[in-house]
Amino acid sequence: MMSYSTTSRGIASGIAGAVVAVALLLLLLMAAEGGVAAQGPGGYGGYGGGGYPGSGGYGYDGDESSAGDVLSMEYYSMSCPYAEMIVRDVVGEAIYKDPTLAASLIRLHFHDCFVRGCDASVLLDSTHKATAEKDALTNKSLRGFEVIDAVKAALEDRCPGTVSCADVLALAARDSVYMAGGPYYDVATGRRDGFVSDAADTSALPAATLQVSELKTVFASHGFTVAELVALSGAHTLGQAHCANFKNRVSGNKLDPTLDAQMAATLATTCKKGGDGATAKLDATSNVFDTDYFRGIQGSKALLTSDQTLAGSPDTSSLVHMFADSPDMFFDTFIQGMIKMGTLDLNPKGNVRKSCRIIN
Repeated sequence: MMSYSTTSRGIASGIAGAVVAVALLLLLLMAAEGGVAAQGPGGYGGYGGGGYPGSGGYGYDGDESSAGDVLSMEYYSMSCPYAEMIVRDVVGEAIYKDPTLAASLIRLHFHDCFVRGCDASVLLDSTHKATAEKDALTNKSLRGFEVIDAVKAALEDRCPGTVSCADVLALAARDSVYMAGGPYYDVATGRRDGFVSDAADTSALPAATLQVSELKTVFASHGFTVAELVALSGAHTLGQAHCANFKNRVSGNKLDPTLDAQMAATLATTCKKGGDGATAKLDATSNVFDTDYFRGIQGSKALLTSDQTLAGSPDTSSLVHMFADSPDMFFDTFIQGMIKMGTLDLNPKGNVRKSCRIIN
């Protein structure tokens, strides 16, 4: 990170003038390097006014070594120094127009990294020979592909063949978290794009019906701690889910006893009227990255089985209570989990796709 010291107010006016000139020059240099976020179309206040934090608040100054040997915080500093600014501008414009896209872009990154690692395989289109991940049943509700396409097009225009689609997903997810009111954290880059996308591989994704013991097994297999499991589940503070993913709790003669009765009745009506495609919010403030998700679990109002089940085990339940009471603890642990997730099964032998939808 860059830092600048200020001079004493008591220096001579001539020296002060020189210092002002130097300060202006430094600010210009900082802006040229992408140190100040550009104002998004429409004056999006979430990132245009004050620029992105680099440290302080909930910011995380990522350590290069914590992101895997193949990644670097300075990976594009020479080859595409405006890469992060381009990503945040395009993502910012999209979220300004449709705030629900923040949840969608975070989900894309998660669904990519949990299947074959962070290699942008989730972005590849199906061919006449193979059905890709995005067309698997579990991924049919994924959104935001057009945003990633727009980001990639802007990057190709500025830095052809340089920034990988996998890095675009990681950066877009980070910017989505921040623009929705969550923490900012640095993202190491240098991921490579893969060559394979198979719908069958999506079986690795944790289902919405999993119980806490099953979730622990799935997340532990990727190296996550229980605390990181609970914090990453907190991404469900954004977005909504289709009835197909929660009807198991409200259909039939017996409602899920772990679900608030009034909420269960409302959801049952929603699913009866709209079918599997009907939707409900994952928490009360579904476009804001906050701790309402955890308070929902405390009140038996989590939408999915895989969310409410976190109250059913002493270790996960204690974390739910801690995160509900402390945004700082939630944000810090969420950052740890996201950084770890962004390094899953990296493919150093991959390449940089010209289009995120097809192999070069």
